[in-house]
Amino acid sequence: MRRETQWLASAAALGALGIIGCVAGAIIDPAAFCRAWLCSYLFWLGLPLAGVTLVLVHDLSGGDWMATARPSLDAAIATMPLASLAGILAFIGLPSLYGWTHPPSDLGNVFYLNPAAFFIRYAIYVVLWNLLAAYALWGRRAGRLPIAPGLSWISGLGLIALAFSAGFASIDWILSLEPKFWSSVFTYAQGASWFNTGMAVVLLTVALFGWPGDERRRHMVDLSQIVFATTIFWVYLEFMQFLIIWEENLRTEIPWYLKRLDSAWRPAIYVSAVFGFIVPFFVLLWAPGKRSRAAVAIVCVSILISRLAHTWLLVMPEFTAPTPFWLDVAAILALGGAMVLLFAFGLRYARQPAPAGAPIWTADHG
Repeated sequence: MRRETQWLASAAALGALGIIGCVAGAIIDPAAFCRAWLCSYLFWLGLPLAGVTLVLVHDLSGGDWMATARPSLDAAIATMPLASLAGILAFIGLPSLYGWTHPPSDLGNVFYLNPAAFFIRYAIYVVLWNLLAAYALWGRRAGRLPIAPGLSWISGLGLIALAFSAGFASIDWILSLEPKFWSSVFTYAQGASWFNTGMAVVLLTVALFGWPGDERRRHMVDLSQIVFATTIFWVYLEFMQFLIIWEENLRTEIPWYLKRLDSAWRPAIYVSAVFGFIVPFFVLLWAPGKRSRAAVAIVCVSILISRLAHTWLLVMPEFTAPTPFWLDVAAILALGGAMVLLFAFGLRYARQPAPAGAPIWTADHG
């Protein structure tokens, strides 16, 4: 309990420090603040999105690992209202973020990329994601038990809606920073990135708290395998996107990568690759690595560092005006402090695991 209190106090202090920095940044350079806050928003949004996704997947597949993951997933899902609405602070400065708000004459997709449509879609995402979060959080589930089979069709439809909406959100918020660039695989890669961000937080919580317990270690291994698989999926998509665009060598696509290779954010490419793939791959490929709490915790922190660097890499090179790095960090701390406190509150009041001998299915299909 004392260690948890220290963690919360640290999160609150860092969050307060971040808020002070954001207020100062918003006064000094409002456009830079919007850019920094957009990155923070995109990074932390992965926590509730991953929580909802995994709960809905478990409703369809089952799995004993949910007995250990449930409290952390519930806490992650509880952050959805804050995480989804946090984008408002960035989108207030929409004209400073997106060039299509004052489009050139040759931009052909203004029917989609315009402020009115943008905010309508944003409202749809917020409403849909919070409805799915409420279903995932308050549905009749407990510990390792999924939703009753007669209701699993809702989870299936919810997964489809979540996948499509997250894909369109990644187009609206990230890909449209360069409105003439297009990649059909980008939405999948960003979805995998969001999922890995949230899973890293959930698995880090499992590795650090709630021990001892042999069953918990087995479940940690199962969750580590999920992270391992989705990490490989993410790096495969990122590499294939780069390979295809490099081979095509089109004027409308190549500049997207050249901006990142020739910018001050180029080191973020190596940080993302090393901490987001090499470290997790070789640690989790080794069977003892998945059973070691220390190794799993290191992997989770490594993934979070990678995803943060990757988020900055996606957004920041699109702007010619540099954003002070202290403001980038302040935005991460400000929203992150609030997210961690809300996550900790949700973890404290999360549902407790069901007994180990409880049946997996509790109702007939209707």
